[in-house]
Amino acid sequence: MEELNCKSVRVNLWDYAAQARGDYAAQARGDYAAGARGDYAARAMAQTENDAIDAHLDACRDCDRCLADVSSLRTGFRHLPVQAVPPLLATRLQVIASRERSRQLLRLNPKAWLRDKVASAMLAFDHFLKPFLVPGTGGILASCLCFGLIAHTLQLRPYLAGDDDMPIGIFTEMTIDDVSPFSFSGKDVTLQVTVDANGNVSDYSMLQKAPPTPEEFEAIGSLLLYSTFSPAMRAGQPVSSKRLFAIRHFNVKD
Repeated sequence: MEELNCKSVRVNLWDYAAQARGDYAAQARGDYAAGARGDYAARAMAQTENDAIDAHLDACRDCDRCLADVSSLRTGFRHLPVQAVPPLLATRLQVIASRERSRQLLRLNPKAWLRDKVASAMLAFDHFLKPFLVPGTGGILASCLCFGLIAHTLQLRPYLAGDDDMPIGIFTEMTIDDVSPFSFSGKDVTLQVTVDANGNVSDYSMLQKAPPTPEEFEAIGSLLLYSTFSPAMRAGQPVSSKRLFAIRHFNVKD
């Protein structure tokens, strides 16, 4: 074998120190793990290479002193104080190991693996909806409240295509079937007439600034009394309702 130089020897001094000195000290104090590491280092180096390093160390004082420094460093490293593992770190490591063990067991059982995936998806969906639960519920309740306040004002009026069509709307207003033969010769007026579910006039009032005279009030009463009305219909049932009627006079010349 070729003679080694100082550079090639110093590269292998750590393995050489583990074999030649570190192992014996470890075995003397019962440190079998350190001895095992030394055996591995010894196996990594060939016997011929060890002999060449021995011959070079006998002849080179600088490399021998370097070996002493390496051995001292190894001894110092072995006597460094052992740091205790923090309890929180130990707990986290146990949790990670438990999860990994659970994953390994789930891979062996496809049914259990599928149940775990479904449960994880449901949990993720639940966490996703939590931030929207309070505002979403508030919005729905506010919408229901607003709709409840205006529901009674909504009316659906049918637009009939022909005379034979039947009304299908939810609400239909009252209508006049036949006008009274008595006429009203007074001034033009606007009336608010209330018709009950039986088609009878239950109340009326005049929407004008000047109050009507007793004669006008009596004439309008006779006009309404002898007129025929059809009551308003809500969901197919007759109901009481109010409607405005305007009485206008037209002069016809021959």
